[in-house]
Amino acid sequence: MHKFVQHILDNKLFRYFLSAGLATWVDVLTYFLVYNYLYKKTDIVITNGLVVASTTASLLMSYTAGLLTNFTLTKWLVFKESELETHKQLFRYVLVAMLILALNWMLMRVLIRNLEWYPTLSRAASALFIGFLSFFIHRVFSFRVKS
Repeated sequence: MHKFVQHILDNKLFRYFLSAGLATWVDVLTYFLVYNYLYKKTDIVITNGLVVASTTASLLMSYTAGLLTNFTLTKWLVFKESELETHKQLFRYVLVAMLILALNWMLMRVLIRNLEWYPTLSRAASALFIGFLSFFIHRVFSFRVKS
C-alpha cells in the first residue's frame, strides 16, 4: 500500500490536479461568497449605460484568488524542477491564465444564459472542463524545463 501511495504522489498529473483542486475549491468558495454576499446577486451599475453582471464581477474576483493559490501550489508541488525564474514563471502563468479565463467566461456564459444552470455550478463545471487543457499548456510553457 505504501508503494502505491508513493507512486500516486510521484505522479505529476495527480499533483497538478490536487493543486488545481485545492485552488478550484478556493475559487468556487470565493465565487459563492462574493456572488451571494458581496454583490447579493445584483448587477453592478458603473454608469448610466455601463452595467457589469454580478456573475462576471464575481468570476473576476474568484478567478484571481484561485489563480494565486494555483500558481503557488503548482510552482512548489508540481513543476519544482523548472529552472525558469519565478517572475518569468508568473508572467507566463498569467498569460495562460488570461486565455483560460476567457474560455471559462465563454463557457459559463453559455451554461448560465443558454442552459440556465445555476452560476456556482457553472463555475465548477467550467473549471473542471478547462483544467485538463491548462495542465499541458503550463507543462510546456509556464514551467518549461530546459533540455
